[in-house]
Amino acid sequence: MLALGLPGVTFGHAVAVGVVSGRIASPAGDSLPGVVVTLSGGNVESQLQVTGADGEFSFAGLPAGTYSLVASLPGYVDAVVDLRVEDGQTARRDIILQLRPISESVVVEESLPAPEIQPVESQGFEIEELDLLPLPTDRFQESFPLVPGVVRDSEGRLSFNGARPSQSILLVNGANATDPLTGEFAVELPLRAIEAVEVNTIPYSAEYGQVTAAVAKVKTRGGTDEWDVDFSNLMPNLNFRDGKIKGIRAAVPQFGVSGPLRKGKLWISQGFTYRFVRSRVYDVEAGEDERILEGFDTFTQLDWKMAEKHQLTTTFSYFPSEWDNLGLTAVTTSEATPDFNSWGWNAAISERSLLSQTLVETLFAVKSYDVAVRPKSELTSLLTPEGLRGNYYNEIDRESMRYEVATRLTRSITGFHGEHVLKVGANVVQASFSGIDASRPVEIRDLDGRLLQDIRFEGSPEVRGSDLVVSGYVQDQWRPTDRLGLEAGVRYDYDRLVGSQQLAPRFAFAYALVPDGTTVLKGGWGVFYDHVFVHADNFDTFQSRVETRYGEDGAATGPAVTYVPRVSEEGLDMPRGQSWNVELDHLLAPGVEARLNYRERRGSEEMIVERIDEDLPGQGSMVLSSEGSSLTRELDLTVRLSRNDNELFLSYVKSRTSGDLNNFGTLYQNLRTPLLLNNEVSLFELDVPHRFLAWGIWRLPEDIQIVPGVEWRSGFPYTEFETDYTPVGERNRGGRFPGFLSIDFRVTKGMRVLGRGIRVGFQIFNLGSHFNPRDVLPNRGSPRFGDFLNSVDMSFSLRLSLGL
Repeated sequence: MLALGLPGVTFGHAVAVGVVSGRIASPAGDSLPGVVVTLSGGNVESQLQVTGADGEFSFAGLPAGTYSLVASLPGYVDAVVDLRVEDGQTARRDIILQLRPISESVVVEESLPAPEIQPVESQGFEIEELDLLPLPTDRFQESFPLVPGVVRDSEGRLSFNGARPSQSILLVNGANATDPLTGEFAVELPLRAIEAVEVNTIPYSAEYGQVTAAVAKVKTRGGTDEWDVDFSNLMPNLNFRDGKIKGIRAAVPQFGVSGPLRKGKLWISQGFTYRFVRSRVYDVEAGEDERILEGFDTFTQLDWKMAEKHQLTTTFSYFPSEWDNLGLTAVTTSEATPDFNSWGWNAAISERSLLSQTLVETLFAVKSYDVAVRPKSELTSLLTPEGLRGNYYNEIDRESMRYEVATRLTRSITGFHGEHVLKVGANVVQASFSGIDASRPVEIRDLDGRLLQDIRFEGSPEVRGSDLVVSGYVQDQWRPTDRLGLEAGVRYDYDRLVGSQQLAPRFAFAYALVPDGTTVLKGGWGVFYDHVFVHADNFDTFQSRVETRYGEDGAATGPAVTYVPRVSEEGLDMPRGQSWNVELDHLLAPGVEARLNYRERRGSEEMIVERIDEDLPGQGSMVLSSEGSSLTRELDLTVRLSRNDNELFLSYVKSRTSGDLNNFGTLYQNLRTPLLLNNEVSLFELDVPHRFLAWGIWRLPEDIQIVPGVEWRSGFPYTEFETDYTPVGERNRGGRFPGFLSIDFRVTKGMRVLGRGIRVGFQIFNLGSHFNPRDVLPNRGSPRFGDFLNSVDMSFSLRLSLGL
């Protein structure tokens, strides 16, 4: 059997006892509470546990030997799982409960081998790994770049397998957690509230909609029948400047508590994180060289077992934040950056019921996300060969809401040419926003102060829009033989904003080329439809753009040209993606697994804005259409080495992504550029031809854990400009940043003090201070043209966690 996800990894030397643990889940993959798990054998007395809301069980203090697990839950089938425990090792066995055909007795079966029955595997981390990984500011999003093909830029934006950030989706317990307007991730959660994060690089399952790239999923932690209290990241990071300590660089303390409000019936889980982070920008005048983030994240979950076969879960999260000097770089001074404030909250109620042979799940979720982007003054913005000066030019103050209702029916069937897990579902999403989007004057000047171009904006700054999406799907996971697994489905989507109805068929397979499952061939093909940008609604009411160009004598070279926003006569459509992949998994030797995977994604009907000069002097248009396209090709080789529960992951990814650059979501994101260039088909800004990644988790004697990580990748491409910011040649073809190299690691040690568990340690980022510039001067009018700036030095911080 070969499974190349990124599962929980532990490293250790022998101690006197071992552990048996695991998670009980439904055929849909959701945790099941109330499962009675009995452990016997190994010359110890039988032990019994009942799973909580997270479905987890754990038996500790076990001597080496052979044990038997029995799991029982009304409405499912009993199963017996035999396993071997070695000294000092953890034997983990996750179990999927199959729904009972008709009678009252229940059967629980051990999880079937992943390669045969799971054509599509997710990659991710459980909370044990998130607690160990070197995450700069303890955000769960910072773990995604450890998945092959996921790249993060200096602003924290994530590209999954070459796609734009807005083309992927984030789900928290199944509810959409992206910004209703921009489509980018818009939620913060305390790490203490998270059970696991996962990434589906090609979401072949028909239940996933409004996405053409990857699906990132977060599952939160519920309470159990035992109270658990812990504090983590209690040590603030000091701010070292010029060999002296100047305050605090970062403080991200976290708190978590969970337990029963009524044992066996009602559980609560609460997480809280405070965030204060100073991000230094190098090669900038001292005193004006920091971006500052302050905010907090809070999350509450209640799980109620209403009856033997009914469970209700409610969650609420709130995550306000404030950024000072957002967008500060070596070429954008602090006075030319805005202050950014966001207020977001998510609330959801989900119910699971077992009705006869069918698992019924219902979800109602509400998301509110308000954004304010405010310039620091009323001055005119100045775009010079050295970068942006004077002021930031755009102001945003908007409120947005999303309502989501979803239901899903899951049924397991055995006997119709094999084993089937059928899913049928539907969901309705309504999103709306209103506010202002006001742009202020911008002047392009040379280094001598001579005016080259004047940009003004006309029209009402008020914006609003809404959309309604209705979807339905049917999906079948089929295992016709022990060596073949199939997954097929079709999804229907209707989007009111564009008036479009679409069908998206999808198919995936996994076939064991040899009976022992050591070599598995996988692949798939599917059609996907992305979300429609809600702020594309009423685009023709956006502000017009008035441009005037000037000659060397300071006189205008022609009449001012007014670019009026309008929608293409052909109208708009839902962005479409077509993806396929083929993958070969092979067990090279005991403990050495390899995966070779090729993916291709072709996007079409993507929303773009084209700059058009009309026939009449002084008249132009900004035309919004669905004529954009993109193409991503990616080849990755991943090797996983494991020995005595110690694991190391090595991956190499070769990719190329190109497409229309004037994507609507890119132009109208929260932080913008004053330039509106002619549309071109060229490399994406986050195109990375080559990337090598290595990381692992090692557990040493005395409860010492070491987590090293090494990343090397090609630099991002950039555009060269003339003095007046006319592109030189093709956009994103002016050159590339130097290759990026970062060596990071975290070392922690566990100990007991006064009967309490304590873990102390440290982490280092960019060991050796490799030159990793984040900015470049791309304007030929600058005497520093071509200089790379703003490389981050090595950073060091201490870690302290406490469990009560």
